[in-house]
Amino acid sequence: MKPMPRTRVSLRATVALWMVPTVLLFFGSSWWLTQVNVSQLADSAYDRTLDGALRAIEANISLQSGGLGVDLPYALFASLRTTSKGTVYFRVTSADGLVQIGDAALPQPPDLKPNETHFFDAEYLDQRVRIGALRTTLPAPLYGAGQAQDVIIEVAETAAPREASLELIANAAFWRDVVVTGLGLGLMILGFGAALRPLERLRQRFDRRDPSDLSLLDEDQLPVEVRPLVQSFNALLLRHAALAGAQRRFLDDASHQLRTPISVLRMQLDHALQTADPADREETLRAMRGVIERSARTTAQMLALARADATAIGQAGDQVDPARILSEVARLHLQGARRKRLVLDLDLPETPLTVPAHETLIYEALSNLLDNAIRHSPMGGTIQLSLTVQDGSIRFGITDEGPGMSAEGLARLGERFRSDGGHGLGLALVQSVARAHGGRVIAQNRDGAGLDVQLEISRANADFTVPVTDL
Repeated sequence: MKPMPRTRVSLRATVALWMVPTVLLFFGSSWWLTQVNVSQLADSAYDRTLDGALRAIEANISLQSGGLGVDLPYALFASLRTTSKGTVYFRVTSADGLVQIGDAALPQPPDLKPNETHFFDAEYLDQRVRIGALRTTLPAPLYGAGQAQDVIIEVAETAAPREASLELIANAAFWRDVVVTGLGLGLMILGFGAALRPLERLRQRFDRRDPSDLSLLDEDQLPVEVRPLVQSFNALLLRHAALAGAQRRFLDDASHQLRTPISVLRMQLDHALQTADPADREETLRAMRGVIERSARTTAQMLALARADATAIGQAGDQVDPARILSEVARLHLQGARRKRLVLDLDLPETPLTVPAHETLIYEALSNLLDNAIRHSPMGGTIQLSLTVQDGSIRFGITDEGPGMSAEGLARLGERFRSDGGHGLGLALVQSVARAHGGRVIAQNRDGAGLDVQLEISRANADFTVPVTDL
């Protein structure tokens, strides 16, 4: 069953999914805290007013008649009514409840300790009221009692005007938060749009770019957060440029190398079709076979060279056994060596080892080196194949007893399609394989006669990447 495609979400939508709930949470929290703080401040202000009325009534309690009397501070009450725009009630009650002055139906306060003041909300005459209560001790006993009694003073005011004021303040705070939040969201949207504008310009540059343009992108004008992405993309462009260059070289090499053999084959085929002599026709066909074999060998080398170039652009290798590869190459060319009665002297280390490498490419490179050695060795000679281990690398060595190479050929080692006794394309492949494995090719003429070629590759687990300019 084909998996369902994942829904694509834009950056704006992703930011909105995180930003809008967060802003709404802050908005709700701010409005709730404003409500609580305003209510607490209003209660504190009104309670101070009630406390002042309680203290004024306490100061105006009279015991001159032998009973309990209160000289009400009417001026204070009038001011309180004017300020609160509500109704004010009061009551003075002895602790035993025998004497009550004022609004007798006011709700009873909770149990109070002497000289304790308490504020609470209650219902009175179907209205919400805020009540302040004070318990205080009289300066003298009432009715000839043995000790002074306590009285409870209560002052209440209706809460409707206060609640209306709170509602006005809350509404003002709400709309203030709405405006601030809206402005904040608008600025964030504008800021996010400005932050995305460099990406939009980058997209437009891509749209206008020619398909063959693999030049690197300029990252100087881009945000810091985007630069790692552009740097990775530039690295990808480098690899694609290198691959494109390798493909162009392969096409150029193929057209260069195959044009002449095809022309020769066409002429030989025309001659074979026109001649009536069977012996001449057979000789022509045999000559054609040699051209085809050389073309096949050249084509195989070019394909291997193209693979080596692609590997040098950044592919990774596996852990392989270099001794096994060298032994298999020797067995592959054993028949060709026997035709020239050559001795293949194989020298391998006793300790097993592995190295990170591309087995096919190493095999192709060693096969080309051994094939060159066999073709240039004299009849009955010896070819030495060795594998040596150094600190950071290993070396495959192939030494023959042939004529060697000229000084110019050694100086231009690995140059493609350079004619120097047939070494050009094969050594170019070996050179490319060595570079792909972080190594090199060392070739030198032996004292007397023969050529010694060393293929050195790194033992480190590298990424097999070389600069594009090296390809």
